[in-house]
Amino acid sequence: MTQTTSPARVAIIEDDPILREELALIVGLAPDLQVVGVADGLERGRVLLTQEIDVLLIDLALSDGSGIDLIRETSARAPNVRIIVISVFGDARSVVQSIEAGANGYLLKGAEPAEAANAIRTVLDGGAPISPSVAGHILARMRNRESTPTDGGPSLSPKEVAVLTDLAKGFRYKEVARLQGISPNTVGDHVKSIYRKLAVSSRSEAVFEAVQAGLIRLRE
Repeated sequence: MTQTTSPARVAIIEDDPILREELALIVGLAPDLQVVGVADGLERGRVLLTQEIDVLLIDLALSDGSGIDLIRETSARAPNVRIIVISVFGDARSVVQSIEAGANGYLLKGAEPAEAANAIRTVLDGGAPISPSVAGHILARMRNRESTPTDGGPSLSPKEVAVLTDLAKGFRYKEVARLQGISPNTVGDHVKSIYRKLAVSSRSEAVFEAVQAGLIRLRE
């Protein structure tokens, strides 16, 4: 007789409705995973965590507080729950704080569906998935923590700032185009300009460099 394994139970705490639905869809499409509940903030998240779950996907910047607080509470009350942060990457400190609080992995918003699903499987197997770009930036910051920013850094146009801010929140090109009232092709043109000005080649690098330079500000 073939023994069947129950799907891993996944809870999602994310205050952006579009991204929350996207995460729920990614998990729901995986045959070995199951969404057991979603919440949009700390208080509803605390209620959600009263049930049995295996993996918690959580954003750090929630409307009613920091996800790090809930990570710390979950680690203390339910140490068997595996925790993955799904967030924008503003600085290495937020990553370190979340891991110190008990997070087992850290993924950037906008990650490919396969990457998110595989990250869940990895933590269930005892691993610690961290987006390569995040890990790279952490190492870079540790190696250069004594360096100071130089004056006369790159500047972005108001529209480039708006586009990059939306991308930092995890929105895709089509969603950014709708929010900014421009075409997806124009979004792509702005992104190319942003990458050129910041001397980067990926979204996460652009967000990181822009935050460090004070060009964009993300909600804590």
